[in-house]
Amino acid sequence: MKSIHQYNFYRKKYAIDLLIDVVAIKDFKKFIEKNPTHRLSYFDLTFIVEGNEELVINDSKMIVKRGDIVCSIPGQVWSWQENTKLEGYALVFEEDFLLSFFMDRYFLRNLSYLQVHRPSPLLTANEEQFEILLQHLNSLRSEILKLADCNTDILRALLYLILSLLGNCELRALNNSEQKPVIIIYRYIESFTSLVDANFMTKRDLPFYADKLFITTNYLNKIAKEVLGSTAKKYILNKTIQESKNLLNYTSLSIAEISDKLNIETPSYFVRMFRKHTGMTPKTFRNNC
Repeated sequence: MKSIHQYNFYRKKYAIDLLIDVVAIKDFKKFIEKNPTHRLSYFDLTFIVEGNEELVINDSKMIVKRGDIVCSIPGQVWSWQENTKLEGYALVFEEDFLLSFFMDRYFLRNLSYLQVHRPSPLLTANEEQFEILLQHLNSLRSEILKLADCNTDILRALLYLILSLLGNCELRALNNSEQKPVIIIYRYIESFTSLVDANFMTKRDLPFYADKLFITTNYLNKIAKEVLGSTAKKYILNKTIQESKNLLNYTSLSIAEISDKLNIETPSYFVRMFRKHTGMTPKTFRNNC
């Protein structure tokens, strides 16, 4: 295998721009058979309803069964059994789906089971907890299938509820010796993402972050690509674009004022950058909100 295949979020699956989905494992087995080892560019919470077999997320090997929830963050590599017998559902979403509504950009980062340095990607629910989670998943899926009539506020509320309930599940520790060498990489990435959260509005040059971490810019880009699925530079850009969307959505600041607040050289450069990343101008984005 010359490279790891990456699956990106299929945002136009329902002919509307939707950044959340609930997919039965049986419906994406054909993709597993084609690329049993692959990288995901989005959040994936897979609820195991039936079966008992090995799954691997990055270097974490685990035997999963009913009641288990496998939690992966963008950039992580999955390795399935090629002819998997597992059954269940994957709740998949982009961070933007929540951030476009909740002003707390740290919400996902504060969930222990979605942190980069977590000891395990595996949660276990008791039968009562699991049945409640499956009911909410079913409600979410039913709302999605309303297509153009689906209510995104209801979808976000259900996602928020599920994410909160998962916090009550048990984080199952794994005893994998293979995990030890990558712990330091995860710590670098956790420090990097925290630094970006605190400084991205004023500092967007890689040397600033690399110097803070006492590593080279090349190494920072390398480990960011491995863990986050994108270069460090692109991660910083994504943060900047998301903040600009928040300011366009929730404030009356002018384009020039937003450009100044984000420390972008000129309003015209901000417009070009925003359009290149989103496919529309800031004014069009604001009018469509």
